[in-house]
Amino acid sequence: MLEINNQDRGSGKTTKVIELMKQDESALCLVPNSRIKRSLFPKELQKRVISSTYDVRNISIEMRNRGLNKLFIDELMLSKFDIAKLFYGLGANHIKVVVYGTDK
Repeated sequence: MLEINNQDRGSGKTTKVIELMKQDESALCLVPNSRIKRSLFPKELQKRVISSTYDVRNISIEMRNRGLNKLFIDELMLSKFDIAKLFYGLGANHIKVVVYGTDK
């Protein structure tokens, strides 16, 4: 399942993702870069946050190995090709994807 939340910049997308991650321990989060991971996410969540520099082919494998079944994406900043590979791999493994982003 894919859920897309299109919100303006500065509207609290990252804050919402942090709240949802605290509530759901079966979730992983994908962020645009490791600086966001280190500066915005609490220490207790950082082990379940990866940056988009991570090889997108391995995300669904890593999630399956960790026993995680939901992926939150905070700003999807990947090439169209990488997005297609990511969504294909996650869908094939029945992983729920929730995207919080801005299309502007």
